[in-house]
Amino acid sequence: MRAPFLTSLTMPQPIERVIVLAAGRGSRLVSEREVPKPLKPIAQVPLLVRILRSLQSVGIREAVVVIGDRGDQIRRALKSEPSLLMRLRFVENRDFHKKNGVSLLAAKQFVDRECLLTMADHLYSPELARRLMSYEVPENACALGIDYDIERCFDLDDATKVRLEQNRIVGIAKELAEYDAIDTGVFRIGPALVHELEQVHEASGDCSLSDGVAALAKKGAFLGLSIGEARWIDVDTPEAAQRAEAMLRVFGDALGDEPESGRIDPEAVELFAPTWVRAAKPYGEDHFALAEKKKGVLRLMSNESPFAPSERVVSAIVEAALAGNRYPKGAADLRQRLGEREGLDQEHVVLGAGSAELIDLVVRSFVAPGEEVILSVPTFSMYEARTRVVGGIPVLVPMTEAGDFDVPAMISAITERTKVVFLCMPNNPTGNRIDEPRLRRLLALGLPTVIDEAYYELSDDGDSVCHLLAEFPNAIVLRTFSKAYGLAGMRVGYALAHPQLIGLLARVKVPWNLPSVSIAAAIAALDDVAEQESRVVALRSGRRELEREVARIPGLEVIPSEGNFVLLDATLTGLSADAIVERMLERRVFIRSLGSHRAGRGLVRITVGDDAQNHRCIVALREVLARREQSTVA
Repeated sequence: MRAPFLTSLTMPQPIERVIVLAAGRGSRLVSEREVPKPLKPIAQVPLLVRILRSLQSVGIREAVVVIGDRGDQIRRALKSEPSLLMRLRFVENRDFHKKNGVSLLAAKQFVDRECLLTMADHLYSPELARRLMSYEVPENACALGIDYDIERCFDLDDATKVRLEQNRIVGIAKELAEYDAIDTGVFRIGPALVHELEQVHEASGDCSLSDGVAALAKKGAFLGLSIGEARWIDVDTPEAAQRAEAMLRVFGDALGDEPESGRIDPEAVELFAPTWVRAAKPYGEDHFALAEKKKGVLRLMSNESPFAPSERVVSAIVEAALAGNRYPKGAADLRQRLGEREGLDQEHVVLGAGSAELIDLVVRSFVAPGEEVILSVPTFSMYEARTRVVGGIPVLVPMTEAGDFDVPAMISAITERTKVVFLCMPNNPTGNRIDEPRLRRLLALGLPTVIDEAYYELSDDGDSVCHLLAEFPNAIVLRTFSKAYGLAGMRVGYALAHPQLIGLLARVKVPWNLPSVSIAAAIAALDDVAEQESRVVALRSGRRELEREVARIPGLEVIPSEGNFVLLDATLTGLSADAIVERMLERRVFIRSLGSHRAGRGLVRITVGDDAQNHRCIVALREVLARREQSTVA
């Protein structure tokens, strides 16, 4: 949205006073053992000193600082700061535990004429204050500096949002669903705001600045004034403090348009990314690195196959590697083979670097910033992670108390912003499926619906829902060669769907996303029918044996699975999932805690290994829980 046109004029009476709210504890940024929040060093200079220097540079001659928590320390620091040439006054707010409007009321005697109002933790360039003071504002009206460039806000979730009609504020709150700009925390105020806050405070015993803004806004007397390209940041968390320091290194103390030194700081490059990318967390791969470091550790944490590639597959990989100087070939043949197994052709198939790339491909194809994805949790964490990376909103629908898909709740969670539904069948980590009647009910909604069948070959009946593709062109079935085929390192996945939908995904997919060695390995694995079938039989048998033996260990409850893993509820043991994983690792057996899957604190997952590996895992589990019983008795 473009900022509405406002006339910029020189003020007949220049604004020379600022009210600074510096009374709160600021516990999100500092602890009680550190300096008060306004004195938090940002690039070796206290935050509030930086703010006052900026205001001093645009003509502010007097600062009224409202103090509360550790106020004497703030007073001494500012009075001893030689760079501050302005007049400093201090007002104490003994009710600093209340909302910020009470702090302004503590200084109301100084709001006898128009002045600036600023927070003690909003760092900004002098240009922001200069622009705010240059606008023409009607008598008895107030104004707020607003940023229309929403995407550059560092912590959008915590930011105060502003909705406007023309240049007048009509809504202000952190929770606004629809908004036009972000509150920068810098105001032009006068007695009118104090009057409204007094009325709110008299009625409720407390008041926030937003209360006063909202009251004046109802009278059409609070403007939202664009700060243009002026840089600013709310320094309210340690992460924001780090970002502020990066901005200062690149743009200088004045946060100007050009780096002072001409040197580009690597950390500052992150500022060019959208807020949702900066806020995203990479998929956790620490468990892989940990397993690699520990020699002889049994890897039962990542649902990998215990079986190495067959000789046929290894030979195909070597042959393909000899032609590594050529672009990949054979993708069309692989697609044709995969389609034919389901009575389809290659136009129904798209290949990906594992199902993980296909999950990302679906999300990028359908989900724009602010749009929603429905997830039944606990489930594979990749769905949520990739949604957040594009600025989408994961809508998390908990399973029922019995651990089943809550289809009515999923349907109720769908809104006009919903773009995709993800279902994992069998589900990782619970190992269960959704029955076909309820699946049909979801598909009938017409939304793009992903059915992730990463583990379907390992279920006892080997059932797939691919037959529904003919009836529902909105269905997308994902498959992988990582589990039953044991080719996790080759990264081969594929999606089955209506050709129209496959064509859409193909527009987003990068070309040559699978190397020749991966394509050759997948084709060879499809040819190795007898070997493949024997491995699946062994994994199913191993899963049943693992379930039986674990069920005999006191305190452990087995949750039946149709994948290559077993889920355990260890709540009754009194140990957390993390504690069990740590103690198992001491015995060189690596299993998985399921916090990243949004599962309970007592849930752990064990990958099915071969007979010897399963036996070793059972022995270690018994030792861990026996040790716990001994320590309890002692």
